[in-house]
Amino acid sequence: MNRFLSTLSLFCFFTGIAFSQNSFPQGLFRNPLQIPIVLAGSFAECRPNHFHTGIDLKTNNKENLTVLAAADGYISRISISHSGYGNCLYLTHPNGYTTVYGHLNDFVPELMAYVKKQQYAQKKWAVNLTLPADTFTFKQGQQIAFSGNTGGSTAPHLHFEIRDSKTQQVFNPLLFGFDVKDNIAPKAKQIAYYNADAFYRDKPVFVNLPAMSQNKYQPKLSKVPFPHVFAGVDVLDFVNGSTNWLGVKSIKLFVDQQLQAEVSLVGLFFDQNRAINAYADFRTYKTRNIWFQGLYRLKNNPLDIYRNMQNRGLIDLSDGQVHQMRIEMQDAFNNVSTIYHSLQYENNKKGNEACKGLWIAGRQNDYVHFTNQLFVQIPPECLYDDVCVNIKAKLNPKGLSAIFDILSEQIPSHDYFKLGIKLHTKIPEHLADKLVFIHKIPNAQLPGSNSQNAQPAKLEGDYATASVRSFGQYFVGIDTVAPVLKRVTGNNIKKVQVMATDQLTQVKTFNGYINGSWACFSRVGNQFYYTLSDADPKGTLQFEIIASDDNNNESKLKFSVKH
Repeated sequence: MNRFLSTLSLFCFFTGIAFSQNSFPQGLFRNPLQIPIVLAGSFAECRPNHFHTGIDLKTNNKENLTVLAAADGYISRISISHSGYGNCLYLTHPNGYTTVYGHLNDFVPELMAYVKKQQYAQKKWAVNLTLPADTFTFKQGQQIAFSGNTGGSTAPHLHFEIRDSKTQQVFNPLLFGFDVKDNIAPKAKQIAYYNADAFYRDKPVFVNLPAMSQNKYQPKLSKVPFPHVFAGVDVLDFVNGSTNWLGVKSIKLFVDQQLQAEVSLVGLFFDQNRAINAYADFRTYKTRNIWFQGLYRLKNNPLDIYRNMQNRGLIDLSDGQVHQMRIEMQDAFNNVSTIYHSLQYENNKKGNEACKGLWIAGRQNDYVHFTNQLFVQIPPECLYDDVCVNIKAKLNPKGLSAIFDILSEQIPSHDYFKLGIKLHTKIPEHLADKLVFIHKIPNAQLPGSNSQNAQPAKLEGDYATASVRSFGQYFVGIDTVAPVLKRVTGNNIKKVQVMATDQLTQVKTFNGYINGSWACFSRVGNQFYYTLSDADPKGTLQFEIIASDDNNNESKLKFSVKH
């Protein structure tokens, strides 16, 4: 094992050099499945609030296929969750990389026994375990798990990643020489042009692309009402043998034959992943469900994916002349398609009303509404670009507070900001810890999480306050309703199932007990289940379920089961 760790350190040093050159070793990893690779998803696809950070391998629409170690290594981490990657293994290798296997149903028995022991020790089903290097080691091709459909998965498949073990930067696995056939160039549908001087103020201009001919698109001349523009493109990739759309590896923008901007989607850092909302056009995704990938860099965009950026990708059309655009889109197998487009500024646009106030990206922005009924404290990292302050108040006489529309849900926030809304009247002391902000929160952090209609707030003086992460409509409410618990009966008499749902926030804690002893219930969405085995006592078992929500409203359910 010492030799193993020494080799690991040595390879970390050398592969760090390779990473910086975007030159990836070929043949280090094998297919983690026993069937040919067919892709259901690829690296750097645009998804709600995150890039996809691996490849999704189809499992013939089946579960419980054998999952193999892609190379020699040791299990460094095990995570169990009802969202995200579900049941997931992290295998660290002596070549400086870590491979990740997500949405698994089960692990091999020795790993399952280890996890179960830790779950009972912590009295938690959802665990995130870090393991010493000598705990479990596997050879390349040895079985480590069974494929599944857990966590945020919507169909059976295996999520597979390759990361730098030291930095945790994640790379496109298709660049490591896996046997995937692809001679299909990326396909684009539209170009979008944005006002680079006021990105969030004006609607973009969309240009439909004609049919591709010999991997080329040549739309007619377009005239835009902005003297300075950014460009984005709606582009998808495909591989032979799969109808699923995939992400591209790189996009380049040339203006009058000069390279103006380049996006390189070879590696990503998880702490920057939410900044997909700066890379892609968040507003158009919210309104049209289309991802336009940007060939520009908003002023407070933290992503490390840009190369050869000239003036943040800004295209200067102010001279009124016709300028020639060329956009090259390349996939992981170096198939290229190209858009040729002539663009011209035409000033036929009425002037916009001046901003009544401006929040500056990259700075602290503190705001108090003129009614003194709302305050907002926005840290420097929240906004990707400057926005006009637009906050509307609505009377709400029967409610606890006024209703506020803060900017728009079509403007993204990269991080949390503090929001305070003043209460109309004082509330009883016992309700002070039951405050919520009524605000729709979609289930888009990662698939598998449930949407919410509110989030908890606390009382500070006369204000309800909370750290929030999205703009839109907010007002203050009270949450005294505990989660609803309901036993679900199915055909499997050994599977004890309970549905737990909450009206406003989320089910934060769920604990099950059998004859007074804690029992490890697994979770899928809002359904919790326990499978009886020979290890459980025979006879009539007394079950007790205790669940609580974000505001610590608690409910209990008792029932008996014959075993």
